[in-house]
Amino acid sequence: MSQASTPIISQDNEKNLHTKPKKIQNAAEHDALWNNFLDLLKHNIPENEIKTWFSIIKPKSFEANVLTITVPSEDYYGIIEKRYNKYISNIISSGLLGEGGKLQYEIKSKTQEPVPAERQQSNADGNVYNISQNIYRDNIKPVMPYGYGEEHNNSFEINNNLNPKYTFSNLVKGESNELAVEVAYAITNNPGKSYNPFFVYGGVGLGKTHLIHAIGNEVIRKDPTKKIFYTTTPDFTNRFIDSISRNRAGISPNSSNASKLDSFYKSLDVLIIDDIQNLSGKDKTQDFMYQIFNTLFSEGKHIIFSSDKPINQIAGIEERLISRFQWGLTIDIQPPSWEMRVAIIKKKLEEYEMTAPEDVIHYIATNVKDSIRTIEGCIVGITSESLFTKRGEITLEVAEKVIGRVVGNAKRVKNITIETIISTVAAYFNISENQILSKKRTKEIAFARQTAMFLAKELTTYTLESIGLNFGGKDHATVLYAHNTISEQCKKNGKTLDNINELRERIRQQ
Repeated sequence: MSQASTPIISQDNEKNLHTKPKKIQNAAEHDALWNNFLDLLKHNIPENEIKTWFSIIKPKSFEANVLTITVPSEDYYGIIEKRYNKYISNIISSGLLGEGGKLQYEIKSKTQEPVPAERQQSNADGNVYNISQNIYRDNIKPVMPYGYGEEHNNSFEINNNLNPKYTFSNLVKGESNELAVEVAYAITNNPGKSYNPFFVYGGVGLGKTHLIHAIGNEVIRKDPTKKIFYTTTPDFTNRFIDSISRNRAGISPNSSNASKLDSFYKSLDVLIIDDIQNLSGKDKTQDFMYQIFNTLFSEGKHIIFSSDKPINQIAGIEERLISRFQWGLTIDIQPPSWEMRVAIIKKKLEEYEMTAPEDVIHYIATNVKDSIRTIEGCIVGITSESLFTKRGEITLEVAEKVIGRVVGNAKRVKNITIETIISTVAAYFNISENQILSKKRTKEIAFARQTAMFLAKELTTYTLESIGLNFGGKDHATVLYAHNTISEQCKKNGKTLDNINELRERIRQQ
């Protein structure tokens, strides 16, 4: 592993220490210390985020109360620092690393496989880069992968395959995709320079394809001269196989179709490949993609991938290709929160120039949870059903009928508000609502506040962040801590469990 020339970045412990530091007997124990660090992070950060952002970070050493960890790039470090600095600082302040403890980030450089001497070029600092042959420069238009028999002086017009409907303007941003959207838009300002390659993953129907199309459309809007191409992995594979088959069959005997396809991809400014998990087990196609990746990356061109699973869970892909996926930034997209689903439903209804009562929108958001694609399908069905049976009026009856067909037994859910929970808990413990919303930390008030937060998380579809805002501007970590505290007390204390059960019934009866 080579080290970047970028200076090592440190996170200092500047606060008073209240816990006795753990003693690390030898360098090998830095792994155990890092695992302790991650365990503490889990109190404030969801486990899926830990896996996404911290699994690739590796502990290197622990000496003189300095824990050194390696991160793949400056971009990666920047995201960690921006998003999780507060929680990391709190752990360091707890004394885990000892008096004056520091967390030190060592930024790795992007190493490459050896290349032939004739294709190497050194710059002033002595680093070696992989340089592709300049056989397809500005005097040649991009080559279209299909239609090799339709040649016109070796020049073909390009169809970028982008869906013009997928833009940032109609992409709903929420808690589950906020970072992915921010990074994606940042890429469009300077493609090839930051977050390269960009790897986004998430379950089916969560908006990955919309996001990567939006990047391409925005890059073209800002600079129409950019050469951009979107393709799916199955299509990428089929074109590669087709190019070889045509050449072997002698369809175009004067030129190599595989070479023309290679030249086409290497002439691009931005290459977007969807559903990269379908590359599994296709060794020849992987080798072809590996060569294209090396050339594009070394020339500062942007490569964007999407997948339905994390990089390290894609089986049947060569390690050398996986390592290149990890050179840049990997971000996950989670299922949309209830609030985000409401926003998506309203946006889709606007596109159809339709409106619906709030209770109908809330009903749809409550019953269609896991996929934006399913939400879109339900909206199409509901608008069609309303036009045929209700003259365009969207009613709860129409929504129930369509959603029942799509997701099965959908039920009307009583809309429990946080205000109802706070007022019920306040009356139960004989304190005022203002005391629950205040910053007072007396034992009785703190317990009532934690109970109300616990019930808000259990009985509503609000996110932790939204619940916190309803409790006087608390952050999501405070809500999560309250929920965990009450959960533990319910396991250990029968009286607490009785209180919670009684409060549930009172709230549901209102």
